Amino acid sequence: MDDTHERACSGIDLDDRSPCFNHGPHVFVIDRDLSRASIWNYERVTVHPAGLELLHLHRRTVFSFDSRGLMVHENDPRKSRGKRFSMTGCSEGNLIVIRDDVSELASRALERLAANEPPLSGHDSTPRGLHDYLSTLGEEEQVNAGLFGYLWTFPKVVPSTCEAKLVISGSIESARLLERWVDTMPEALVERGFRKPADLWEPWCVAVVANKVASIAQTVRTGSGGAEVGVDTAPEFRGRGLAAGSTAGWSRHPALAGVTLFYSASRTNESSSRVTDRLGLTFVGSTFAIS
Repeated sequence: MDDTHERACSGIDLDDRSPCFNHGPHVFVIDRDLSRASIWNYERVTVHPAGLELLHLHRRTVFSFDSRGLMVHENDPRKSRGKRFSMTGCSEGNLIVIRDDVSELASRALERLAANEPPLSGHDSTPRGLHDYLSTLGEEEQVNAGLFGYLWTFPKVVPSTCEAKLVISGSIESARLLERWVDTMPEALVERGFRKPADLWEPWCVAVVANKVASIAQTVRTGSGGAEVGVDTAPEFRGRGLAAGSTAGWSRHPALAGVTLFYSASRTNESSSRVTDRLGLTFVGSTFAIS
């Protein structure tokens, strides 16, 4: 996730309750499995999933669903409502998410449209039925780059050349840091949306420069098998590789061992692309969402 004060989390595997519609090379899946668990109860993963299985894991990392398979909220501590409709693609096909306040008639229409959508597998992939999706939802939203994004996954080992001091949650140094913030948070952090220590979502890693928190990588979404990072870097420290450094530190947090890790960003966020290049993240596919 790009440099915003957003978060979230969850993860899980494919199972027999997920209806799958195969249209030649294009696969459309509606995930109906509802199970969800804490990141702390994961089993160590030795072989990471790929293709649609990876998308299922990411989908479950980001959202929670009701008995109809509709999205209830995002899996962040705030349980954000999320977008009304979204799609994530890879070389094997696409997965969609429909929010629970979308009518049944509109939901079925969106499913039919998505069943014939080519995979959003490239960096410049644009949904063929984009205007139909908007029309089905009764949206007059202007089509712009802000609708589109990318999804990456982390390799098992992430390189780091960050020269800043890295502090991870759960460590002695983090306890000292948080103790200083109990009464008063640094003004620079408050301005970025971190008003109290609990606003840093664990597990997290911060890059510290001259006793200032320059960059924060935190767990914005999590579940039994997946976690997604959110990165926030202070404006005066951008362009120095600190976002990549804190993200690399986050990926090596002991609490995330054996978990499939994700990074997402909007197409307009060039700094996020530099982070993914620095860390050697693996591109999964393109995304788009309608608010």
